[in-house]
Amino acid sequence: MGECELCGAVKVSVRQVRTGKTEVLACSRCTEKLNLGPKGEAPGLQQARNRAGSSPSRKKNDLMSRGQKELAPDFQKRIARARNGRNWTQSQLAKEMAETINVIKGAESGKRPTDAVIRKFESTLGIELMIERGPEETRFVNGGNSRGMTFGDYFNNMG
Repeated sequence: MGECELCGAVKVSVRQVRTGKTEVLACSRCTEKLNLGPKGEAPGLQQARNRAGSSPSRKKNDLMSRGQKELAPDFQKRIARARNGRNWTQSQLAKEMAETINVIKGAESGKRPTDAVIRKFESTLGIELMIERGPEETRFVNGGNSRGMTFGDYFNNMG
C-alpha cells in the first residue's frame, strides 16, 4: 500500500510505471486511464528484426568490406562534362534521373550526392564516379628532437 504520485490517492496498491522519461508510483486506476501499462512491441518491429537477422552478410554495415571504391575527387566535373556532352540542361538531366534540379545543381557544385543518386548519375550519363581506392598514405615520425607523435597528431594526419 502506498500513495499514487499521479492522483494523490493514499493507501492504494501502487506500482512503478514509466511516464515519458520518468518513473513514478501509480495506482491501477491511473495506470489504466493514462495507458501506462507495459508496452507491447510495435507492429512490424519483429518482422524487421527477422529480416535483418536472416541475411548474414549485410554489406552496408560491414566496415571491412566498405571502402573498396570511393567517390572520384573530380566527380562534379565528370557530371557536368557528361551532361554537356549530351547537350542536356540541368533540368533535362534531372527529368532523366527522376530527381530534382537542386540535386543536380548541388552535385555539380561539389556537394556529395547520396549513393543512390551516384548510381543514377552513372547509369544515366554512362560515366564512372566511383573509382578504386588508392594505396594508403604512409607517414613516418621524425626521430629528431621533436616531442614525438601524439594521438592527436595521428588523428589529424588521417583526415
